[in-house]
Amino acid sequence: MKNILLVSHGAALGGSPISALNVARFINKDEFRVFYAFGENGKILDIAASENIPTFVAKKRGFLGIPLILDYIKIIKENNIDIVHLNTLTSYYKYPAVAAKILKKPVVWFVRENPQEKRCTRLAKFINKFSDKIITVSYDTAQNMPYADKNKLMTIHNGIDLLSYNDDILNAHERLNLSSKFKYISTIASIEKRKGILELVDAFAILKKDSKFADFKLLIVGADRTQSKIYLNAVINRVKELNLTGEVIIYGESKMIKEIMKISEIFTLCSHWEGLSRVLLEAMACKKAIVCTDGGGNKEQVIDGQNGYVVDVGNVKDLALKLKLALSDGQKLAIFGENSRKFAEEKFDIKVTTKKIEAVYNQISR
Repeated sequence: MKNILLVSHGAALGGSPISALNVARFINKDEFRVFYAFGENGKILDIAASENIPTFVAKKRGFLGIPLILDYIKIIKENNIDIVHLNTLTSYYKYPAVAAKILKKPVVWFVRENPQEKRCTRLAKFINKFSDKIITVSYDTAQNMPYADKNKLMTIHNGIDLLSYNDDILNAHERLNLSSKFKYISTIASIEKRKGILELVDAFAILKKDSKFADFKLLIVGADRTQSKIYLNAVINRVKELNLTGEVIIYGESKMIKEIMKISEIFTLCSHWEGLSRVLLEAMACKKAIVCTDGGGNKEQVIDGQNGYVVDVGNVKDLALKLKLALSDGQKLAIFGENSRKFAEEKFDIKVTTKKIEAVYNQISR
C-alpha cells in the first residue's frame, strides 16, 4: 500500500480541485491510499472530509514560507507518505515540493494552467528540480512548456466518470426554477475575463437579431469569486447596454450540472485558455453539441464539425455564426451530441485516465 499526499492550493468548487478529488474516488484502493492537503478551506475540502478522505489545511504564512514547509514535513512524516502529488503549477506548491525533497519523497507535479503565464514560467527551475514527473492535462499545455525537462514531461488527460451520466434527468426545469417555455444556450464558467463571458454576450446579441431565435435565452452559470466583482458588473452592464435584460440569465453557481445540460439546446465555452476543461467533459458525457473557442486544450475535446464547432478566441462574429449554424439544424445537433459522448468514451473515461496516474505512481516509487 502506497500513501499519496495530494496537494491542492484551492478548495473552491472548480475544475482543478474536482480533478484532484476524483483521484481519491477512482484510484485502486487496494494499492493506494490518498491524503489531501489544501491551502484553504472550501467546498471541495468539505466534500473530501465527508467522503472519509483524510484532509489537512496548510495555509501559507511566515518568513519565506518556512512554517508551511515545516507543516508539510510534519504531514509527510506522520502519515508515512510515499509520494507527493502537486495539483497545479502555482507558487504555493514550492513549499510542499521542498518538504518532499528534504524527506527524499518523489513528486508528481501536474500542470493545469497556462504554462506561458509569468507565474508559471517563474517556477521553471522549481518544477524541473523538485519533480520526478511533470504531467500536463493536454498536449497543448505540453507544447507550450519549452522550459520543462522533456525527460520528465508527459500528458494525461482529465477523465470523467461516464457511468454517473447515464441516467435520464427528470423535472430539470422545475429543479432549476427555469421556464420550459424557452430554449437555452448555456455556459458554465467562473465569471472572469479568461472565460470570455463578455464575448459570449456579444455573440448572443447578434444571434437574437434573427427572429428565429426569439425563444432562446442565454444561461450563464458561475460566479465572480473576486471581492471587487469588476468583471461581473461589466457583464451586467453589457447585458443592459445590449437591451438583453431578461434574455440573459446570470444564474450563479450551481451543482446541478446534469440538469443544466439536460435543458440546454447547446453548450458553449468561450475561454481564452483552458488546460483541459472539466465542464466540456461533462457536456460531452451528457451528449451535448458544443461551440467553443480554440483556447488551450478545448480543441482536443471538440473536433470542429464532428461534435461541435471551434472558433478563434475573441472572434465574436464567428461565434455567433457557428451558434446559429448549429442551432438551425436539429439533425446536426443530435449527431454532434452523439459524437460528444462517443469521444468521451474513447478518450476521457476516468477509469482509464486514473490507471495512467497509478502507473506513474508505481514508476516513480522508491
